[in-house]
Amino acid sequence: MTDNAVAGISEDEALRQKVEIVVNRQEVVLTSRVVTGLEIKQAAIAQGVKIDLAFRLSKRVGNRWDPVDDDERIRVHMGEQFRAQTPDENS
Repeated sequence: MTDNAVAGISEDEALRQKVEIVVNRQEVVLTSRVVTGLEIKQAAIAQGVKIDLAFRLSKRVGNRWDPVDDDERIRVHMGEQFRAQTPDENS
């Protein structure tokens, strides 16, 4: 039995729940747990994070930053950290 089943909600409903992530040290609220890199950047921009859609997005995984492509669908988790940098910035 999944945690969602215990909570009495379907997997589809769970994926549509709001989740708070961090982009460039600023909180961003997403309305879905499964999003693309582009959707993360669009939400961040709409919520005041000073980035551009052309920026490269990376997700913190342990001590490293893994790239997230614009068309890549990922499942995000509460508090997960992302970084958006200009294409010419070194990591």
